[in-house]
Amino acid sequence: MIKIYALLFSGLFSTLALSAQITIDGADIPPFGAVLTFGEDTLVAGLEPGPSGAGQSWDFSSLATQSTFQNTVLDPATTPFATEFSDATFSLLGTDGFYSYSKLADDALLVLGGSAPLPGGGSATARFYAPQKLIPAPATFGASFNNEFGFTLSLDGAPFGVDSVRVHETGTQSAEIDAWGSLTIPSGTYETLRQRVETITVDSVFILFFGNFIPFSITKDTAITYEWWAKDGRSRVLSLEYDATGNPLGAIHLSGYSESLVAPVAAFSYELLADGEVQFTDESQFSPIGWLWNFGDGTTSLEQNPLHTFIGSGMYEVCLTVANAAGQNVLCQDIEIILNSDEETLAAGMRAYPSPFTDALTVELGPFSGRAVRLSLFNSLGQLARQERLPNAPQSLSLPAAELPPGVYRLVVEVDGKRVKVMSVSKL
Repeated sequence: MIKIYALLFSGLFSTLALSAQITIDGADIPPFGAVLTFGEDTLVAGLEPGPSGAGQSWDFSSLATQSTFQNTVLDPATTPFATEFSDATFSLLGTDGFYSYSKLADDALLVLGGSAPLPGGGSATARFYAPQKLIPAPATFGASFNNEFGFTLSLDGAPFGVDSVRVHETGTQSAEIDAWGSLTIPSGTYETLRQRVETITVDSVFILFFGNFIPFSITKDTAITYEWWAKDGRSRVLSLEYDATGNPLGAIHLSGYSESLVAPVAAFSYELLADGEVQFTDESQFSPIGWLWNFGDGTTSLEQNPLHTFIGSGMYEVCLTVANAAGQNVLCQDIEIILNSDEETLAAGMRAYPSPFTDALTVELGPFSGRAVRLSLFNSLGQLARQERLPNAPQSLSLPAAELPPGVYRLVVEVDGKRVKVMSVSKL
């Protein structure tokens, strides 16, 4: 299931120590600037959700944490995708750079959609054509809902060797607040409402190839989630997920909460490497959690410290926008890129194909045949995946790559010890 919406919207309500059933409503939405930290426990074999009904007491204090993430509550108008979600009541910025947008309606809290960073730079934005419900508003013991939702996401297919990729998801949900009581997790004890949600999704992937959309894959998934919601802006404090047969998959629990932040001040440095490649380093102050780089050549990145290659000589205005829950700031610098024009001309005739490839990647070296060539293939994390050294390179060669996992790779070509070209390829 493509979850661009589920756990990243968990910074919405929280805790007030009471001895009776609570009611959650719009007054419990956290203020702009709140930062919620969550721990994830994936070693949950045998974990049971506990009983339903009134006046329960659940103890999950033994939950562990293998990884953490944060959600920061933002005013949607201050975010990069405000125009696409002008009706949003609030937005969340996740640790991974994902912006999500929600709306408090008359009868429910709704998910409108979000925008996620892409590995090669830029972002992919999807809006639900039928919003997903998270919880009734107001939320009380016994409340329930049935919901249908869906979205369509279109992506550039160039990294995969096709014209376009389209992802279409439809989903149905059946939810009921089936219990209330006292919940204990590692960060404390909370008076909560528990909601049981059964979600069925169907994800269809289509590729546009020579003018026709062709079905690529269809995946159906069923998930059962138990969610403990509390008051005063601390969040959905615990979420346990199970598969359709009841096997536990993981637990997400609130581990920290803060409302004190200072707006960041943008700053960055850069190092000019060979052949148009520049390493940018974020040096911003006051703990930004979101980064948007505009390189002045029509490309962008949401990474904190991107490595970027300019393909032509010239003066580029590079701008860095940083953000946290208290605000955002931008800094621009002019960077002059000077490339060897002879090498640029020679490298223009080089090719690497097919993309996407399966067992091997063919590289045509053209005018660089007969020279000392080194081919280096890096994965999306910047790790060296394969390298070939050719003291007397042929006109064309096949680079074996059957053992490499699927993904997007960067092929770096060096001639006589000098980098001459960088190409993006992908493997199925």
